[in-house]
Amino acid sequence: MPKGKSMDEILADAEKIVRMWEANPTFSLGEITLASFKAMVEDFRNSRSQTEETRRQLTNLVNATNDKGNVVSDTTSRALSGVRAVYGPNSTQYEEAGGTRTSERKKPSKKKPS
Repeated sequence: MPKGKSMDEILADAEKIVRMWEANPTFSLGEITLASFKAMVEDFRNSRSQTEETRRQLTNLVNATNDKGNVVSDTTSRALSGVRAVYGPNSTQYEEAGGTRTSERKKPSKKKPS
């Protein structure tokens, strides 16, 4: 894509060329004909439409995945709290589930006066 041009600008510029070319049928652009240029523009339009639809689908999938991840994260947190409640905060089971045993926590240090 040309630097500094949006898809809308490219499409608008192409449509201007098509209108000018239709009004001036003697215009020539080497091997490119009006019909082939119109086909290029239509192909671009279709590709852009497919890209936007794929982007929309990807956004939906990302949002669904994030929602599912939040549910799993919340459940994991609840489970860890449950393990702590059942087995205690200093148990091997709590550590196995991902918690830090009370006996292994770093003792808070006193702040030095400034």
